[in-house]
Amino acid sequence: MITRGRWYLVVVAMACAVCAPTSALAHVRSSEGTSVIRQDGEHVRFVTTLEYDVLAAAAGLGAPASGDTDAGRAQRIVDRREELARYLSGRVTVSLDGVQCEGEFENAGLVHRQGTPYIESALVYQCPGKPDGSYRVRYGVFSTEDAVVDNHTNVVDYQIGGTSGVFVFDQGHRELEAGRTAVLTALGRFVVMGVEHILGGLDHVLFLAVLLIGARGLGSVVKVATSFTVAHSLTLALGAVGWVEVPGQVVEPLIALSIAYVAAENILGGESRHRLGIVFGFGLLHGLGFASTLNFTDGLTPRLIGSLASFNLGIELGQVLLICVLFPLLLFIRRFAWSSVAHTVATTAAAMLAMTWFFQRLLT
Repeated sequence: MITRGRWYLVVVAMACAVCAPTSALAHVRSSEGTSVIRQDGEHVRFVTTLEYDVLAAAAGLGAPASGDTDAGRAQRIVDRREELARYLSGRVTVSLDGVQCEGEFENAGLVHRQGTPYIESALVYQCPGKPDGSYRVRYGVFSTEDAVVDNHTNVVDYQIGGTSGVFVFDQGHRELEAGRTAVLTALGRFVVMGVEHILGGLDHVLFLAVLLIGARGLGSVVKVATSFTVAHSLTLALGAVGWVEVPGQVVEPLIALSIAYVAAENILGGESRHRLGIVFGFGLLHGLGFASTLNFTDGLTPRLIGSLASFNLGIELGQVLLICVLFPLLLFIRRFAWSSVAHTVATTAAAMLAMTWFFQRLLT
């Protein structure tokens, strides 16, 4: 039961959430891509798949229009082929034994992933020399100077120079030296990516926070965390390998709605007897959100399975870290008489913030 005094605090929390600056409510703009690098004698083929809107902005293909259709996007790729070729050729280079290979833009086309349009582009490099020599790939797509995204990662599956593996290009790692990246180092990168993904995703953090606020004790936290983990691990794996595809325009608003629902449940009476089932269902949604970072299109090879498992491990480590920090703090706060008021204010603010995200994502 919410008393008259607590209703006043609810109204204050709602006003604070609604009046918060738009920049504070928005996601950090990030973009994920994938690439496949394959060698055939003196030729190295680099096929990269990048988000259409971001690549169009960076390469100068023209601003996307709200009424854009797939046919219009595909035609724009054809019409602005030279701009696209100039941008990618200038930002992706391959060298063999210190000598830069001659590159040529081969083709590009429109594809979809999780309902989002991407441009799949192919570049071919001629690299005279020893086929098993030392290859370096430099990747400068979506750099800070382009100012189109805050974060960009590109997961690369490569087979060049007699070596194979998985690598991640990001703002701090712009060069791949084939054969020089140890397996454990590469897997460690995916663990770090997983930790960064959950800690950097305010919606995932807020979902865990409202779950912890509503938890009655440590046993409840363990059950809820286990349910969430099993669910998101399942859809993360299915989404990453392309077996389940749900458009981001559907997933993202529903993730925001999941926060609002749990927060409302906390305010109205705390944990219900259906809480574990509800958390499992919402965990499936969050897993699809996690999967947007990884897209494996070459089948389930051992190295890709290892990368996926490492990324998921990073998510779990980030989740455990959040629980270890937040839950003891919540237990400490519950010792005070004003804890119920703080519970109501914090949960209401979370619900209003989530609903703001919901409408923002629904309308964009």
